[in-house]
Amino acid sequence: MGFVATPSTQNVKIGVCNVNYNSVDLGYTKGGVEVEVTTDTHEVMIDQFGNTPISEYINGRQVIVRCPLAETTLDNMVSIMPGATKITDATDTASIKVVVTPGVGSNLLSLAQKLILHPSGLTTADVTEDFVVPLAGTAGAIRFAYKLDEERVYNIEFKAYPDSGNILFIFGDETATA
Repeated sequence: MGFVATPSTQNVKIGVCNVNYNSVDLGYTKGGVEVEVTTDTHEVMIDQFGNTPISEYINGRQVIVRCPLAETTLDNMVSIMPGATKITDATDTASIKVVVTPGVGSNLLSLAQKLILHPSGLTTADVTEDFVVPLAGTAGAIRFAYKLDEERVYNIEFKAYPDSGNILFIFGDETATA
């Protein structure tokens, strides 16, 4: 017989998270960070059972993390936009710009970095509920509006890639060992 958990109201969690990408805190969010894990399968069918599957295999799994970032900073733009470069004027250091190239041919896997979602209600040292993607990449597609009565929020979508250990994501303390 397997492990049987005792239901507890302590296991019901709410709250927001901090978004850390490549060791950079991307700041405040607005609208809630969302994680979507999907699994593609192949149902095995044979004529004798019609449309009733006799087995099913996992073909692959995808993880998408959607982050509605509220802090529009030049450093954030460089962090999440492949082909972006921050340039500080040589004579006037207060004059800064971000230049973005088309990025054609950029390998998003080679640009992928660690993404950590850490619940804001926990101390930094408490990583028991962290959601970690060892290799997360973003194509840098953004959309925001300049409106009188709304914050300028831009949604970034991160995609998980398996790392060299075939790990797609980790929930909890990533340093725990078997």
